[in-house]
Amino acid sequence: MAAQENNDMIFEESSRGGVSALTIVFTVLSFVLVFGGMVLGSYGFGHEYAWELFAGGLIATCVGLILPLWVLPNIEK
Repeated sequence: MAAQENNDMIFEESSRGGVSALTIVFTVLSFVLVFGGMVLGSYGFGHEYAWELFAGGLIATCVGLILPLWVLPNIEK
Protein backbone atom coordinates (compact mmCIF):
# COMPACT_ATOMS: atom_id res chain seq x y z
CA MET A 1 0.00 0.00 0.00
CA ALA A 2 2.89 2.36 0.70
CA ALA A 3 4.19 1.87 -2.84
CA GLN A 4 0.83 2.97 -4.27
CA GLU A 5 0.86 6.14 -2.15
CA ASN A 6 4.43 6.87 -3.24
CA ASN A 7 3.42 6.53 -6.91
CA ASP A 8 0.48 8.87 -6.37
CA MET A 9 2.82 11.48 -4.91
CA ILE A 10 5.24 11.17 -7.84
CA PHE A 11 2.54 11.84 -10.43
CA GLU A 12 0.79 14.58 -8.49
CA GLU A 13 -0.18 17.62 -10.54
CA SER A 14 2.23 20.53 -10.36
CA SER A 15 1.18 23.64 -8.48
CA ARG A 16 2.91 25.83 -11.10
CA GLY A 17 0.42 24.99 -13.82
CA GLY A 18 1.13 24.26 -17.45
CA VAL A 19 3.83 25.59 -19.70
CA SER A 20 2.98 28.92 -21.31
CA ALA A 21 3.11 29.55 -25.04
CA LEU A 22 5.84 32.14 -24.45
CA THR A 23 8.07 29.49 -22.88
CA ILE A 24 7.56 27.18 -25.85
CA VAL A 25 8.33 29.95 -28.36
CA PHE A 26 11.47 31.02 -26.47
CA THR A 27 12.65 27.40 -26.20
CA VAL A 28 12.23 26.70 -29.92
CA LEU A 29 13.81 30.04 -30.83
CA SER A 30 16.78 29.41 -28.56
CA PHE A 31 17.36 25.93 -30.05
CA VAL A 32 17.28 27.40 -33.56
CA LEU A 33 19.66 30.21 -32.62
CA VAL A 34 22.14 28.00 -30.76
CA PHE A 35 22.41 25.25 -33.35
CA GLY A 36 22.03 27.60 -36.31
CA GLY A 37 24.75 29.81 -34.85
CA MET A 38 27.07 26.83 -34.50
CA VAL A 39 26.45 25.83 -38.11
CA LEU A 40 26.88 29.41 -39.32
CA GLY A 41 30.13 29.73 -37.37
CA SER A 42 31.44 26.51 -38.86
CA TYR A 43 30.78 27.84 -42.38
CA GLY A 44 33.27 30.62 -41.63
CA PHE A 45 36.25 28.31 -41.86
CA GLY A 46 37.77 28.45 -45.32
CA HIS A 47 35.33 30.99 -46.70
CA GLU A 48 35.91 34.42 -48.21
CA TYR A 49 33.90 36.11 -45.43
CA ALA A 50 35.37 33.98 -42.64
CA TRP A 51 35.32 36.49 -39.80
CA GLU A 52 31.86 37.80 -40.60
CA LEU A 53 30.32 34.32 -40.70
CA PHE A 54 32.12 33.20 -37.56
CA ALA A 55 31.18 36.38 -35.66
CA GLY A 56 27.55 36.08 -36.77
CA GLY A 57 27.45 32.46 -35.63
CA LEU A 58 29.02 33.36 -32.30
CA ILE A 59 26.52 36.17 -31.72
CA ALA A 60 23.58 33.94 -32.66
CA THR A 61 24.78 31.23 -30.29
CA CYS A 62 25.23 33.71 -27.45
CA VAL A 63 21.76 35.20 -27.98
CA GLY A 64 20.30 31.70 -28.13
CA LEU A 65 21.82 30.91 -24.75
CA ILE A 66 20.87 34.23 -23.17
CA LEU A 67 17.17 33.95 -24.07
CA PRO A 68 16.20 30.97 -21.90
CA LEU A 69 18.75 31.58 -19.15
CA TRP A 70 18.29 35.28 -18.50
CA VAL A 71 15.45 36.86 -20.49
CA LEU A 72 12.74 34.22 -20.03
CA PRO A 73 12.96 34.00 -16.21
CA ASN A 74 12.80 37.79 -15.97
CA ILE A 75 9.74 38.00 -18.24
CA GLU A 76 7.77 35.30 -16.40
CA LYS A 77 8.10 36.90 -12.96
